[in-house]
Amino acid sequence: MNEQQNDQVRLLRDARIKVTRIRIAILDLLGKERRHMTADEITAALKKLGVPADRVTVYRNLDRMIHEGLLIATCQPGKAMRVGACMKPAAAHHHHVICERCGRVEETDGCPVQDMWERLKQEIRASTGFTLTGHITQYLGICPDCRPAGTPD
Repeated sequence: MNEQQNDQVRLLRDARIKVTRIRIAILDLLGKERRHMTADEITAALKKLGVPADRVTVYRNLDRMIHEGLLIATCQPGKAMRVGACMKPAAAHHHHVICERCGRVEETDGCPVQDMWERLKQEIRASTGFTLTGHITQYLGICPDCRPAGTPD
């Protein structure tokens, strides 16, 4: 087992997730690719690497690791959900910004919604009856590499 895989084992154990070959392989793949991938892309890449993984197994493992904060899922209208390694798995609650052109994902520091959280919970409960337990926010934009030079922010 290499150093990167040892780090992945540690991440899984810290998240109290059972350490399995498929989970290590998924984390290893996403760490090496350094990009977000669809579940189908992950399944195909694992098969090429000789890791026996069917689509259902990949989805189930992605879901668990997303839920525990080891992976992040990004969604763009009209595109398949993509998953990538969370660069700050132990960090405080934060969000992500996604480039609409190339799909690049950056993690933000902190959460601007947190300052309004109590008020939002009350307003949403009053209007819908729901009791909020959390939120997920993604920002869409154009990254510096895709934005033409001289274009205003």
